Amino acid sequence: MTALVANLPVAVFATAFVGVAAGAAWACGTSVLAPPPADDEEAEEAVEAPSPAYPRAVALVTALVAVAAVPPLAGALGDTRIDLGGGVYDLAGTGAALLIAAVVALLAGLLAYRRADDRRGVPLVPDLRAALRGEVYVPPGEEPVEPEQPAATVRNRGVFIAFEGGEGAGKTTQARLAAIWLRDHGYDVVTTQEPGATKIGMRLRAMLLDRETTGLSIRAESLLYAADRADHVTNVIAPALERGAIVVSDRYIDSSLAYQGFGREQPVDEIARVNEWATGGLVPDLTVLLEVPPRTGLNRLSAPADRIESEPQDFHERVRGGFRALADAEPDRYLVLDASRPQAELSREIQYRIREILPDPIPLGTEDATHTFPAIRDV
Repeated sequence: MTALVANLPVAVFATAFVGVAAGAAWACGTSVLAPPPADDEEAEEAVEAPSPAYPRAVALVTALVAVAAVPPLAGALGDTRIDLGGGVYDLAGTGAALLIAAVVALLAGLLAYRRADDRRGVPLVPDLRAALRGEVYVPPGEEPVEPEQPAATVRNRGVFIAFEGGEGAGKTTQARLAAIWLRDHGYDVVTTQEPGATKIGMRLRAMLLDRETTGLSIRAESLLYAADRADHVTNVIAPALERGAIVVSDRYIDSSLAYQGFGREQPVDEIARVNEWATGGLVPDLTVLLEVPPRTGLNRLSAPADRIESEPQDFHERVRGGFRALADAEPDRYLVLDASRPQAELSREIQYRIREILPDPIPLGTEDATHTFPAIRDV
């Protein structure tokens, strides 16, 4: 309007309107770019706010360009007289320069709006009206549907706990003690192991651990362990978790990564991808890693060594280092314990950590039915 209407009151009004709009845009922009509150340490660490000097520099450069460019542009364009079919319109050079600036600003505004639009497909005007009323505009036909409340008898997903470690670390013992402790507290517990938790798994276990098995390639060994694990998850672990049970497993994916990956010096990432596909991406809620020097652990074995236990000392050292590397990569999922400590101390620490992830042993909705119980009064 300032560019096209050669009328002082209209120009003053239009200029004032542009100034108010620019002030509102400046206030919104500086608020968005403002750093988080000083007392919100988490937000302060998570978001690194841009320097407030940046928008000031942009505004200053824009003002300098306008002051330096508009007068020469107006002079270069000059005054133009346009015949409008019976009327004459005089467009001054200043008006032409302002008109060019308006077109540029309009295009920049449209681009900024598209970049900042957080509700694509929602009309702007109805959205503004709803915002002024303190509401959120919902397009017709997109009214939110209230989700159905789950039945009172539905339980939460179960908990998956895996025990890992080298030979003779005491995984089987601690897994059994943890399962007994959980059952004593009223939980539905499924204890399992790898390899050999299913009928197919027992056949695979015989091939994998029998010392008479010779000529088995490293890739075939990794794939056989993954096949056992796929059957194990499908037929044992997943059904138990779906009904809300707690699954305690003696070994899981990390054993393949440590033994076939680090121990056999094969690409750990490739073995991880195969096992992720085999298990559908199922990861334990807690992995208890029991560490013990390989020589000490192997000396604890009472039965004759199997094919894996018979591997040389340096193999078991690499396995131990592999377990430690996996634990260091995901410290929140692991509980790493020195397995040379007394058994009772280890059990207490394991129980303390398990308590942090346990669900309520009472089924959901049980408390909702207590209002039907008769009141107990003193006679």
